[in-house]
Amino acid sequence: MDNEQELISGMQRGDPHALEAAIRAHHHFLVLMATPLAGPELAKDVAQETWIKAFAAIGQFQGRSKLRTWLARIALNEARAMLRKAKREVAWDAWGADGGSPIEGRFNRDGTWTRPPIRWHHDSPEALLTEEELYQCIRQHLHKLPRDQQSVVMLREVAGLDFSEIAQSLKLAEGNVRVLLHRGRQRLHAMLEHFEEVGTC
Repeated sequence: MDNEQELISGMQRGDPHALEAAIRAHHHFLVLMATPLAGPELAKDVAQETWIKAFAAIGQFQGRSKLRTWLARIALNEARAMLRKAKREVAWDAWGADGGSPIEGRFNRDGTWTRPPIRWHHDSPEALLTEEELYQCIRQHLHKLPRDQQSVVMLREVAGLDFSEIAQSLKLAEGNVRVLLHRGRQRLHAMLEHFEEVGTC
């Protein structure tokens, strides 16, 4: 397949080569994106369900977004559906509301740090042993983010979508996407700093 439009057209015709090419091009991306949200045990299931839904709906895909953006949105919905079934999803609350910065108290009025962030280091065996704990802590805190911030962080940091793709996928203004990403990053930064200081989540 030479380009995305040819790939999409082939998928819409049911061309098995196009379907296979789409899976080769995007399956790893879908698993990678679903892992922090659904966990490694469900990420492959999320990707498989995403393909089932995508192949069923590809005829209605009009190309208003990139195929990857469309697949990412389906995958987010599938991950949430699986978490609901497993009774592990936090309820949607305050979509788009600005809860304030979790680190705003760390700055003086002139914008300088009252307590600068500490430096990260991985120069000891003990530090390396904490990486798995840190990964679990990041997952736990990612689940605790407000749902809108979680979606934006996932689509930007994990899926690597640009701001316009995220805005289109979530039906938000680009400015709102940037604010949500900033807030989500601040919350995760506060968690990472706490983990580095005390060694626990």
